[in-house]
Amino acid sequence: MYYAYDIETGAIRWSYDFNPEVGHATFHGDPLLTEDFVITGSESLEPVQMWAFEQATGRVAWSRRGVRALTRSDVVGAGKLAVGRNDRGDLVALDAGTGEPVWHVAHQGERYPPDVAESPAVLGSRIVFSAPDGAVYQVDAGSGNVLWRVDIGCDASTSVAFDGDDIYVGCRDGGLFRLRAADGEVVSTLALGRGLEGRLALLEDRLIVPGGRNWIGAVDRALSHVLWERTDLGRLSVVQPLVWRDAVLTGTGDGDVLALDVADGQTLWLSSLEGSIRGLGYSRDVLLIGTIEGKIYAVRVPE
Repeated sequence: MYYAYDIETGAIRWSYDFNPEVGHATFHGDPLLTEDFVITGSESLEPVQMWAFEQATGRVAWSRRGVRALTRSDVVGAGKLAVGRNDRGDLVALDAGTGEPVWHVAHQGERYPPDVAESPAVLGSRIVFSAPDGAVYQVDAGSGNVLWRVDIGCDASTSVAFDGDDIYVGCRDGGLFRLRAADGEVVSTLALGRGLEGRLALLEDRLIVPGGRNWIGAVDRALSHVLWERTDLGRLSVVQPLVWRDAVLTGTGDGDVLALDVADGQTLWLSSLEGSIRGLGYSRDVLLIGTIEGKIYAVRVPE
């Protein structure tokens, strides 16, 4: 099932049952919210793997399958495009209004990505993504033309972080790379000695780095040293830490939600809930917490 909830009351605004079409659907990446639609991809079986729902009613506006379906990453917006990764790890752009294919960038490798491919990053007319062939690509959003491709020689395992001047990506062997956005040249690297996994969070003076199931830390943007790290939080189950109100929020498989100070990593507060924490988000002053078991919490957090 796919649900839309009222944030204030928790009431279900609409729902959609996938069982008649696919039997089972698993969602990993964040959906794209346009003015009219909720666009999401799933690791479902054929025949349907991607849907655009009307935000107001939940009616299916369009759906896609196969290589045209964005099933393995967040779906991100680039102008009027919905952009993401397909089952092979290629970058695919669809018209967000109709679902029609616009362009497709195939990577040069043969290996398929793990269960979830690393999500692309969009800034203006440029899109950056890391591919299973060990390279980082920058693509023109309008045409799909590859502006540059740089082989970094590692198995990328984080989503890219991109702010216009710098691009950051982490690898399964613990390597962290900083590339120049203009041409992809590797500017600096930092070996963290542990496998990296999840979504990097790029701030003004630092980078928040998730390190698998038992490590999270912050490094300076020059990648010269580690600013802080935590290894004592338990089994981390959130692969996309949330930066909110000068805090880094993460969660554990035992149901703990933790807020860490961005500056030094110290625990600001901890809340224990039922379930294994998986997803974190917010709307105005409401913190939204999702669990693997399916329970969702909405917590109002005063300023």
